[in-house]
Amino acid sequence: MATSLSRMMKKAVSSVIPLGNRNPYISAVFITPLKTSSTTIRCIQTSNSTNPSGQVSRATSIPTHHISATKKRSSSDDTFLRVIDSEIDDAEEEFDDLEVVETPREFPFKIVNNNGEETITLTRKYQGEEIKVTVKKLEHISSDHEDEDEEDQEEEEEDQDDQEADQDEEDDEEEEMDEESNSRYVDLVVSVSKENQPTLEFDVTAEADGITINHLAVMDSDASDEDAAYEGPEFSDLNEDLQKAFETYLEVRGIKPSIANFLHDYMVRKEHNEYTLWLNKLKNFINN
Repeated sequence: MATSLSRMMKKAVSSVIPLGNRNPYISAVFITPLKTSSTTIRCIQTSNSTNPSGQVSRATSIPTHHISATKKRSSSDDTFLRVIDSEIDDAEEEFDDLEVVETPREFPFKIVNNNGEETITLTRKYQGEEIKVTVKKLEHISSDHEDEDEEDQEEEEEDQDDQEADQDEEDDEEEEMDEESNSRYVDLVVSVSKENQPTLEFDVTAEADGITINHLAVMDSDASDEDAAYEGPEFSDLNEDLQKAFETYLEVRGIKPSIANFLHDYMVRKEHNEYTLWLNKLKNFINN
């Protein structure tokens, strides 16, 4: 009886002995799950000189909450998208109203038209020469809405001037001058190159009534500094016979007045198409 009581007393005493008096080589890790996160508790006991008292070290991880946030577009962006959609509809309608441009039978060039570029490239070979033509973006393209506004304004002006015949004649002359100033034209950069030879580069304006050479440069591929290279005099300063000879030189190679209207109409369609593509890219950016 005494022996049993003694064992029970020893067992009770050992259960309340501080952790610092237990085996210093025991380390334990307790992981307690929580509903919203996980908390890690580490109880570590060492007997080295840095922790002579054998105190318990406790490390607790910070609870982490996973919140799924959905992107919500602002009302201003929604308004912006509606405006873009309306503009896209107008642009597509205007493009559908444009006449289909047919390539002339005697057009000697291959057309390279890449979406996203504001120019097109014409290429051909002629008697050992490589001819490359860059058709520049048109400076201004009036939309159907602008044309309608101009027509309405002209009609109002004509109604006011109907009372005086002399004024009508003056208005007719002004309209003819406006038509001439608004004639269709395209700006071109024409390069003619031969193997192991310099390249001739012409800055040209093509219209239905003629070809105008604005500038001529002789580009030497071996020149160390292109900016300092002598390109020749101003084209307008050349002898008139020499100017006409260069115009004939280009016409033989396909740069003729007959291609001006075709290229102009082609570039009008390209500008409308590029504008529609640009609007759709803008819409995708705002929408995403």
